[in-house]
Amino acid sequence: MSSPGSASGSAAGSPSAAGPRTRRTADGGPSARTLLLTVLGEYVRWPGHDGVWSPTAVAALGALGVPEAATRRAITRLTQEGWLLARAEGRYTRLTLAPPLSRLLTGWTERLSRAMRETPWSGQWQQLLLRPPAALREARAVVEEQLAFEGFGDLGRGVWIAADPGGVDALRALLAERGLAGHATWMTSSVCDAARERALVEQAWDLDAVRADLEAFLARFAGARADTDEEAFELRTRLVHAWRLTFERDPRLPAALLPADWPGRAASDLFVATWRGIHEPAERWWAHLDRDPRVG
Repeated sequence: MSSPGSASGSAAGSPSAAGPRTRRTADGGPSARTLLLTVLGEYVRWPGHDGVWSPTAVAALGALGVPEAATRRAITRLTQEGWLLARAEGRYTRLTLAPPLSRLLTGWTERLSRAMRETPWSGQWQQLLLRPPAALREARAVVEEQLAFEGFGDLGRGVWIAADPGGVDALRALLAERGLAGHATWMTSSVCDAARERALVEQAWDLDAVRADLEAFLARFAGARADTDEEAFELRTRLVHAWRLTFERDPRLPAALLPADWPGRAASDLFVATWRGIHEPAERWWAHLDRDPRVG
């Protein structure tokens, strides 16, 4: 899921299709850049807006403990790389989501929505055979990042499988954009032997690592509460950010393919219940921040 949240960026003004480069701070926490992308996805793109005032972004990350200088550096770099468009409005700057970032954040939202639902299962695997020439190695790397993000597992030799068909259309579009459509073959397949199917799942995904992520999410947010609007904003932002990091690794396999004690449903239920409980006060705090600074 590396993923759209951690893929390498390209040259200034030419965003990578996978996503802007992100990193963690020295203590392992999320950087200003990663939190800014989460804020833009949750409070700007998801409600259908196209941009935000720079002082609003600075104040939002300030509520999350990010120094102003770090936020302004993140804004500058995202602008230089073509993810944000900056326009002076008097003494202030209006930040607009560039089309690639708008598409990326929309994709995150769609993946998040799928992560909250049980994956339907008819016994049919989505299968991709991807074997481009060596000259298209960079394009292949971008597609493979997106494949992992969309829940596909790597069986080796260019073979990828997924139980969830929800990301197939986006992947087809990316393959065409990257000039790989002619090197990709899509199929559906089924496995008649239950033991072989379990072995296939173990080969394609590191479920122990996924379980650890889900259990860490449960431990972190179980019983979390917010007593003020600002605390609700902080909790909602960190909740969404942490949830995105879980579904960047979790293939969201159907229950029939998972152990009986799999923590995925409990984590999803916790996310939904917590998000709903703090949605309105967090929105109030965002509205407080997101005022036109040109108006006294």
